[in-house]
Amino acid sequence: MIIYLACFLAFPMVWGLYMSFTNKTIGNPASFVGFKNYIRLLGDAEYRRSILNTVFFTAVSILVKTVLGMLMALSLNQKFKGRNIARALLMIPWTLPNIVVVYNWRWIFNSTGGIANYILKSLHITNTDIIWFGSAGLAMTTIIVANVWRGTPFFGVSILAKLQTIPKDYYEAAEIDGAGLWQKFRHITLPEVKDVTILSALMSTIWTINEFETVWLLTGGGPNGTTEVMNVYSYKTAMRSMMLGRGIAVAVLAMPVLMILISILTRRMLPEGE
Repeated sequence: MIIYLACFLAFPMVWGLYMSFTNKTIGNPASFVGFKNYIRLLGDAEYRRSILNTVFFTAVSILVKTVLGMLMALSLNQKFKGRNIARALLMIPWTLPNIVVVYNWRWIFNSTGGIANYILKSLHITNTDIIWFGSAGLAMTTIIVANVWRGTPFFGVSILAKLQTIPKDYYEAAEIDGAGLWQKFRHITLPEVKDVTILSALMSTIWTINEFETVWLLTGGGPNGTTEVMNVYSYKTAMRSMMLGRGIAVAVLAMPVLMILISILTRRMLPEGE
């Protein structure tokens, strides 16, 4: 176990940390430059904007996925004909490879011939083709929609699994006391699913912060950097600008946040006393 941790976790992290203190560029040897990469990053307006973009993208995505996942779980917990088929179909977004999901959304939001514009024009909401990836607000909306569409089933299935463990006696007793749907949800359902919802949100937050494919393939961080999250900024710095050391420094700066989230997640998942 110790050898595994040393080889597959400790060594890459230590090596990456060292490289972040160098002026390493692709094709050239590295030399130690101290905190220069970090100082330049913190003084870079584009980097600071990528942090804000990441926070906004993550916060909105998690909020929407939590709400939709809860609604999905509550709906699928009801008895109706074809429930098992519905459960299977609603899991499709989660099981598809991310690149397939992204290219589907690229087609949907295509400014010429995309289904989104076709529907809007058919409903007479607009008479012109909307350039979804060409404006700041709409571009951010597209990557959030794609992320939410793929991630919501994870919330739905997780919450549904917990819903099915709640004894029916709780609801029957509440009905005898005259509780309505809202009272039963607030005082029985919500407290019972709170922990699994928080765990799902923490895990999804980690995944969303690390999101790269969706943003890169849909918008490339544009227009004008308005959807450039930290991973995209790191990629551009390391691979486009060839400044590998500074690009790695971006990832190192994100590590404390991710480690805190992982620590909270681990404490909640492990039984008390372990």
